Amino acid sequence: MNSNRFFIMILTLFCSVMTTACLTVGNQFPSTVVWIKANETTRTEIEKAYGPPFRVGYDSGMKTYSYGYYKYSAFSESQTKDLTIRFNSNDTVYSYTFSSSFPEDKK
Repeated sequence: MNSNRFFIMILTLFCSVMTTACLTVGNQFPSTVVWIKANETTRTEIEKAYGPPFRVGYDSGMKTYSYGYYKYSAFSESQTKDLTIRFNSNDTVYSYTFSSSFPEDKK
């Protein structure tokens, strides 16, 4: 009888984990990007507002910061947002791209 009780406890735990299964990758960051101005906003200002980037790279020779926040769920729609910022050689913003599937950002 003890083994049956243990099996039911394990099965209940497994089912509860599976019904709330989700995975979050990256760090939450502000969705407000309208303040970013090309050839004006500096890399230092970006780092103060958003923190360290999720990824760093180069796009056509320009330093690029990427911020990403991804919430994946096994039983509901996943939500993601990305911010990619390209910098001029003088560390000002050349351009940026923001995209999101979070409901509050779609308004």
